[in-house]
Amino acid sequence: MNFKHIFCTLFFCFSTVVIAQKYKSTSASSISKEWQGITFTSDKTLQENIAQSASFSVMTTILENESLTTQLYSQEMITVFVANNTSFMSLDEDARKALLADSQRVTQLVKFLTIPGRVDKNSIQKAISVSGGTAYFMTLEGEKLAVTKKEEAFVISDSKGNSAVIKETDFYHKNGFFHMVEGIAFDTVDSQ
Repeated sequence: MNFKHIFCTLFFCFSTVVIAQKYKSTSASSISKEWQGITFTSDKTLQENIAQSASFSVMTTILENESLTTQLYSQEMITVFVANNTSFMSLDEDARKALLADSQRVTQLVKFLTIPGRVDKNSIQKAISVSGGTAYFMTLEGEKLAVTKKEEAFVISDSKGNSAVIKETDFYHKNGFFHMVEGIAFDTVDSQ
């Protein structure tokens, strides 16, 4: 009887230690994806990832704003639609300069292009399908970002019809996903 008691106690203790180790482990494997010879990984921040590509130098500079990055990285998980340089160069030169010189507008732009949670391509596709053609996501700016599918491309847009085409999807960063877009789905003219 004593032997059974000792055996059961040892078995229970060993099981508890094994189960606890499953949850104690803090090592996480890195997820990476390549694009144009650049490897983006889940070990890096959004800024560290996009800084590797000259195609995103404008957004990299925007993300040097410490207040903005603090707001972004304080979120548990986020998905960011990252505009490439072509998006900014397509704006009228005066409008582009005015936008980039206005830190408040730039912060609004980035927060409008950011939605809470990890939203991958499949989630976007499913949301569009369920909603009957247009999915709406609440942004960190507190406004709705619309996503539709036109031919084979996903298009994001604001309430005023400004739009951008999602060019590449499903890149990880430290606290979520990012998708590459071309175009500015945001009213770049301050109406105030």
